[in-house]
This record gives sequence, C-alpha cells and structure tokens, in this order.
Amino acid sequence: MDVARFWFSCISVNSFGLPDFKGSTFRGKFGHVLKRTICVMRHRDCARCALRQQCAYPYLFETTNERQQTVARPFVIEPPLTRKRFYLAGEPLDFGLVLIGRAISYLPYFVYCFERMGEEGIGQDRGRYQLNSVAAVDAAWRKVPVYDGESKRLDSEFPTLALDAFKARLLPQVTLHFYTPTDIRTQGQRADQLDFTTLLKAILRRYHSLRYFHGDGQKERFEIDWDAAGKVEIVHQELEGRRFKRYSNRQRRPVALAGFTGRITYRGDLGQFYPWIKIGELLHVGKNTVFGMGGYRVLD
Repeated sequence: MDVARFWFSCISVNSFGLPDFKGSTFRGKFGHVLKRTICVMRHRDCARCALRQQCAYPYLFETTNERQQTVARPFVIEPPLTRKRFYLAGEPLDFGLVLIGRAISYLPYFVYCFERMGEEGIGQDRGRYQLNSVAAVDAAWRKVPVYDGESKRLDSEFPTLALDAFKARLLPQVTLHFYTPTDIRTQGQRADQLDFTTLLKAILRRYHSLRYFHGDGQKERFEIDWDAAGKVEIVHQELEGRRFKRYSNRQRRPVALAGFTGRITYRGDLGQFYPWIKIGELLHVGKNTVFGMGGYRVLD
C-alpha cells in the first residue's frame, strides 16, 4: 500500500482567530466544501443516493464497510502545528495532508477544496487565506512542487511512499515525539501508560484497516514477536495531557477530546519493529487521526 504526503503553503489574507488545535476546523470546513462541490442530488442524503458507490464524498468523508459501519478514512489532515490562536494578514498558515491507498488519486479534490476554503474563510472569524503552492514530500523529506497557486497547474506525477519499503535495522533505543494530541485506547479505555505493546497493537489495527478498505483488500497476518515487544522498556517519558473541544456538526454540539503530547523513549530489541514504527509515523495512530491527532516523529 502506498501513501503520499503533501505540504500546503498558504498565507493569511485577513486577521482572524483559530483554536490552538486546528485540525477539526480544517476537517469540518473541508467536508462542507467537498460535498457542496460535487453533490448533484437535491436531497443531499448520501444514504439514499444512487451515485454513492461512484462519489468521492462518501468514500472520503463517510467511509463505511459493506454493513454500513464507519471505517478508517483514507486521509489525514495535518493542521498547523503552532498553538497560535490569532493570525494577522500576511502571516503563513501552512498545513499537511496524508493520502492513503486509493485516496491518492483524489488529490485534485483536496487541492480544489482547500483553495476554496481559503477563499470562503475558516473558523468563526471566517479567516481567509491564499493557497500559494502544494509540494509532495518524498522519502528523504524533500519537497517536490506539484501545484502552483498562480498558474493553477497541478502535476499528475509526484512521489509516493511504499509502506512495505521499510526494513528492519539495528535499533536498541528509539525516541518518539508525539507532536499532536494522541488518544490510544486499550479495551475501550484511554491508555494512561503507553507501553510499547499497546502502541504496536494500535499501529497494526490502523494499518490492517486502511489496507483492507483502501489498499489491496488483503487481510494479511504478520508474524509479530509479542514476547520481544513485551520486553521493550520505557526508559524516559515526558508526556503532557491536553484537553480541548471541537464542534460536531453531526451532533450539533461541542464534543470534548483529550490526548497526550510529548516524548517517550523505548529501549529493547526494537530493530524488528522499526518498519511498524515508521508506518505509524506516516499514518498517525489512535483516535481522530483524520484531523491530525496521533502524529509522532521518530527521533532515532
């Protein structure tokens, strides 16, 4: 299964405020613009739409399985990382996007909608921004231009990342920096201590779901040395709990969210798990990844 990462470079047009964690704001506005852009049905009800199987909106935004149960969305909006809450005209407002599997072919929808969002304005203050460019991020973290906001030209070829390209390596210790709030559950409860086994299981659950619904449809089982995973120790951690709210249009009320940010260092026989650690870095992990939660960087 392939993944593509993109970086959207924008500049604010007016002065406006945004929450300290901006992922839900971007995701919510994107959904509105996407549906308004492509929906041709007057009733606007995806559940009874004859075009549902061929439409980009339900695939990207209301992703379900054959039993109409919600499954993992094939994209991650990586919001501006700053907790800055007020922007002046002329200040940068950059953000990222991860497209997974078949969703990579939907890049033009994302570019158009994000550009339209900037024209209409986001958040309570209708903050407007100008999309200057979009770059694909390759395996070496180099930015390859794919879209120019002035010419409106979008390249059809850009680098992607194959998740099966990561190989085991010698790795006695690794530090992970969780840079967006991360909410990992075990048996339905939020994990207070992120032992390595809990993290690895969360990565595997997300990978298997995304591969099945948005990749090749295979349910491949991987041989995991759970004894070795259980022996990996936490040697240092600096984690900070964060609580915030987002407004749910579906529920028509604010919804409380929580997660942790910070760093955690593991030590043990980690080399065999390195590919999964890198896969989690790309896909994010835990709940609400679609609007950027669960992001971490590998600092090895």
